[in-house]
Amino acid sequence: MNTDLKRAGERPATMSRRGNFWVRFILSAVAVAFVWYFFVRPNSVELTWSEQEQLLGLAREQLAASVADEGLIDIYPPELSEKALRDGAAFVSLTIDGQLRGCMIDQFEPHEPLIVNVPRNTELAARADDRFPALTAEEVQRVRIEISIVYDITSLSYTTADDLLEKITPEEDGVILEIDGEIATYLPSVWQIFPDPAEFLSQLCMKAGWDANRWRTEPYPTVQTYHVFDFGEAE
Repeated sequence: MNTDLKRAGERPATMSRRGNFWVRFILSAVAVAFVWYFFVRPNSVELTWSEQEQLLGLAREQLAASVADEGLIDIYPPELSEKALRDGAAFVSLTIDGQLRGCMIDQFEPHEPLIVNVPRNTELAARADDRFPALTAEEVQRVRIEISIVYDITSLSYTTADDLLEKITPEEDGVILEIDGEIATYLPSVWQIFPDPAEFLSQLCMKAGWDANRWRTEPYPTVQTYHVFDFGEAE
């Protein structure tokens, strides 16, 4: 009888040891995944210098086609990188002598290969940015092209205007405000002009034609943040 009781008592101990093993295993796996995701994993949109040159070259070809009313280019270099063929979404910014001359993105979420999206947004920046007249052939050689590939789009949940300010990271976050279906955005580079978060949001509201304090007023705007990998032609 005592032997049976002893054996009956051993089984829970064995099961407990097995249970502890699996708990430790799962916790270790979670820890490894956490470290990899936040500290080790490569930026999936980061491009090599040659890959950047490919996309800048396509944008430059598109500028020439745009001012000649030839539409979107559809002939690409024979050896395109795997990343250039991935779906993506990219701002294309045009400047002349350091002054903005056009900047457009058609969608924020990745939706078509970068080799298609970059020419598309180059065309839009050159001809469809309603802040500027269409780019002319005489301006093409003076234009500097910059490409900003969007990633890590995050929807922010907040309860007050002060709470929103706490959740935005200056110098890192691009910001999207949406009110009644209208959208306004600033790239992370705009923090260089408006480093104060409250002023940044007020200027973004005014850019969209809203009251400067609209971001402070209920019902609050829908807010998303994003990061970019950006590169451009030599200045």
